Formats: sequence, structure tokens, C-alpha cells
Amino acid sequence: MSSQQQQKRVAEQDGEHANGAKRSRELAITNGEVKQEQREQAGEEAGQGGQGEGALVAVVQAMEEPQINIRMAVSHLHCHACVLPLKPPTFECEAGHVVCRDCRGSHVQACAGAGTYVPCAKLDGVVRDAKVACAYDSYGCTNWVAYHESSDHHRSCRFAPCFCPVPGCGNFTSPARLAEHFFSHHAWPVTEVDYAKPCKLAVPVPEEKLVLVGKADGSVFLVYPCAFGAATAVSLVCVRACGDAAAGAPQYTCNLWAEVAGNSLVLTSVVASSDLAGGFPATDKVMFLPLPPLLYGESGEPPALMARINKVGASTIRSSPSATPPSSLPSRMLH
Repeated sequence: MSSQQQQKRVAEQDGEHANGAKRSRELAITNGEVKQEQREQAGEEAGQGGQGEGALVAVVQAMEEPQINIRMAVSHLHCHACVLPLKPPTFECEAGHVVCRDCRGSHVQACAGAGTYVPCAKLDGVVRDAKVACAYDSYGCTNWVAYHESSDHHRSCRFAPCFCPVPGCGNFTSPARLAEHFFSHHAWPVTEVDYAKPCKLAVPVPEEKLVLVGKADGSVFLVYPCAFGAATAVSLVCVRACGDAAAGAPQYTCNLWAEVAGNSLVLTSVVASSDLAGGFPATDKVMFLPLPPLLYGESGEPPALMARINKVGASTIRSSPSATPPSSLPSRMLH
């Protein structure tokens, strides 16, 4: 090999080493969060503390612990006694079975080697950190939740899909996307509302429904006409799959009233929820306001309909990209 060829090969190897070092530095930046300037700042702080290289490593690790996605047998995260997801603190018996704290009594009777239980501190850390993507990620939820808390999350997730109630439509998606669907496919007017503030609405005709979207949290409500004997009635329902009693789900009440020429009728009720799987809920399932003929006046014009939705008993939702709804609807959806 000539001297010129050797020099060329050495240069290529140096380039590969440099590229490899660059890739290593890039891989050390977890999800783009720990940037070079953060490392330099951490180095300055560590230098000021006089603790040297070890302090720099500790500071960088404290910024953000690297994360990995893994697959494992789900049985490793389930209690041997109740077969439900393990919740810390966990305990291991002499037979090697891991159980939740509250399952030790029942496990003693079923396992001959369950005379002594030892706390599993290391497994507790795994159980706390083992996270799974929300089952409704395809509908817009980007939350990763602890595996043992995933059932609670799904019961209150605002992205849980619901149905379009129009016969033959078949659309099935999150409430937020349904609001867009109602507007674009069925031409139902969409109105943003402030909680605890009255909003004036038109009495919907049989072919039309009104879509209300809470500004504060993006919750979707439907206002629709329904039969009530010989009279007309107006119903209001919250569109969500999680239900009214789901832990962590916001709850709502509503004041619904109509008035014309000194005649008025007022209704205050808890707002029921529905995933609209069976179409529009019947009047015995949701709140409804009857509109007798006297409210229509001599001209036959429908009365002004007023609604005030109040958010009550809402639990604090941890701030995350998926838990923070848009501040406003697209302007084309508003009327």
C-alpha cells in the first residue's frame, strides 16, 4: 500500500471516529431535551461547587432520566393473588410469589409457602415507573400512564371515542373530533361557551342540533329537540364515553330556560353523559326542558333559549400536551 493510500485510509478512519463520537453525543441527548447549552450550564454550576466531573454527571442525569420502550410478559406486573396490576408496596412470599399488600391475607390460605413476606422495594420502583400508552392514543391522547393506573385513566380519558348519533353515519371518534364531524358533515352550528355564563341559543329544529364546546376544557355538549307529549322539548347531554361517575372526570350542571312575553320556564339539573351509541338519548335519560305552546307567543315564533353550564367537582388534571385542549375552535366552525 502506497504512502498516499495509507494517509487516505487514516483520514477516513479519523472521519469515522469523529462521526461515531458525534452520533454518541447525539444519542446522549434524550428526546432532544438535554441540549449542549444545558450541559455547559450544568458544568459551570458544578465547577462553582468545586465537585468536578462527578457533579456534572449527576446534574445531567437529574435533568432527565433516559427512557426506553420495552415489551415483557404482563404477568410480571400482576399480583399473584388477585391477578390485578401490582400496586406498591409489593411483597414476596417464600414461594417467590409477588402480591399486593392487601392480598397477603387471602394468599396465605392459597399458598403453602406464604408464611413470610418480604417487601420488594426494587420491584416497587419498576411498578411505579412501568408506563403504557393510553389505549385511545389513535384518537388523540398522548398520555403515558403507570400500568397499574391505566384502568382509572381510561375511565376518565376525554379522548375515549363516541358515536355519531345520526342513523347510518357510523362515525366513531373522540368527542373533540366529533364536534368537527358534526359541523363539516351535518352542518350543525358549533358554539364555544364559557362555564358559569349564560349563552343565548336558538331553539333547534328537528333536523338540526346545536353543538356546544366548553372553552376551558374542550368538553362537547349536544342540544337537540325531542318529543314530549304534544309539546316540544329540548334536551342537553355531554358527549363522552367515560360516564358521569368516572373517577377524575369533570361533572357538570346546567341551567336551561326559555322566556317570551313574560312567560318563562326554568330547569336546573345535572348534565348526563352519553357515548351516543344508541343515538340521541331519550328524555328519561337526560335533562330536558319542555316548551309548551304558551312560550311561543301569538306569532308562533320560538322563545329565546338560554343555557348556563357549570363545571363542578372537577379533579385536577396533570398538565400535559394531551390534557390541554385548544384555546379556541377553528373560526370556520363558529357562528
